[in-house]
Parts: sequence; structure tokens; C-alpha cells
Amino acid sequence: MSTRNTVLHAMHDVGLAAWFGGSLFGLAGLNAAAEEAGDRRTADRVSSIGWAKWSPVNALAIGAHVVGGAGLLAENRKRAVAQKGHAGTVNAKLALTAAAIAASAYTRLVGKKVEDAVVHQAGGVSSSTTSPVPSGTAKQGGDSSLGESVREADKRVGQTVSAAAEQLPVDAARANRQLHALQYAVPALTGALVVLSAQASEQQRPGDQLRGFARRAGEVVSNIAA
Repeated sequence: MSTRNTVLHAMHDVGLAAWFGGSLFGLAGLNAAAEEAGDRRTADRVSSIGWAKWSPVNALAIGAHVVGGAGLLAENRKRAVAQKGHAGTVNAKLALTAAAIAASAYTRLVGKKVEDAVVHQAGGVSSSTTSPVPSGTAKQGGDSSLGESVREADKRVGQTVSAAAEQLPVDAARANRQLHALQYAVPALTGALVVLSAQASEQQRPGDQLRGFARRAGEVVSNIAA
């Protein structure tokens, strides 16, 4: 590589780290802590609120990773073709990224269905978001207006996701079972992406590049001779 791509690398790596780390913590930490609440409904409620609060941050992390990865792919497109073995790594990363995004999106929809069933029926919570319902004693001034705007945006996003979740052909109980399985799938897929990213970094070593170029050139010569 003849130029630095620090910003793209940072977006790719930090986004993936947050995506993987957040999903792993939610599975091993948040869900386990919620189980200590006692009854099943309370545990589901606490877990659902935690995942809902994490969801916007997770979306930003996924977006950063995708933008950074796309930029790096564009910068390295010639090497991906010329270096034997690198194209396979790139294709595997693309497939895993698509699978992880699909799993994350479906997990959010299924989670929203569970959330609507166990959280939003509780008092003091609106029907479309986990934000507290604004009271009539809200503070006056700029902070109040900003807070109201944030709550309104949160409500609209929640309504949109709820509407999509409502279309899923599963009831809340089945959605809950699917959710537990999917929450294992996301860290598994993103963890595999971390491994492939490490492999891709190793393939940038000068020695690896030279061997890859030589193998690719040998293939071209063999094809011409044949």
C-alpha cells in the first residue's frame, strides 16, 4: 500500500470491535445479570431494555465498520486481484459481513417483538420506545426542547421497528426462543470477522504480497502455456 488509510482502518476496526464486543457483553453479561432478577418476565424486561438502549450504538458501529471496510476494499482492489489468496479472504469477509448484518437486523426485529410484549405493557413507558413518558413537570428551556426532540425521534424509530416486528410470522414466545439463539449467532459471526481481519492484515506483509503476486503470475503463465 503506497498511502495511509488511518481513518478507514480506524472506522473498520473500531466499528467491528464495538459490534463484536457489544454483542458478546449482551450475551454473557446483560442477559446473565437479568437472570438474577428472579422471575422470567422481569428478566426479559430488564434484558429487553438493555438491548434496546444498545441498539442505536450498535447501528452506528455497524455503519462505521461497513463504510471503513468499503473504503479499504476500494483502496486495495488491485491487490485483491493480483495477490493470490487475498481475494479468497476478501470474499469470505464480505460473506460473513452480510450474514452478520442480516443476523443483527433480524435479531433487532425479534427483540423488538419481545420488547413490545414484556416492556411496553408496563406503566410509565410509551408504546413505541423504552424512554420514559414525558411528564407535565418537565424543565423549561433549551434542554427541555432538546430532550423532547430526542424522545420524539426515539418514539418514531420505535414505532417503525415495532411495525416491522409486528409483521413477523411468530408469536412473542417463539420470538423469545429465536432471540436467544440469534444472540449467540451475532458474536460468533463477528468474532469470525475479527479473525479474518487479522488474516487480511497479515497478508499485507511485503513477503506475503510478493509470494501472492508470484503465485498469481505463475497461474497466468500456466494458463497461457496451456
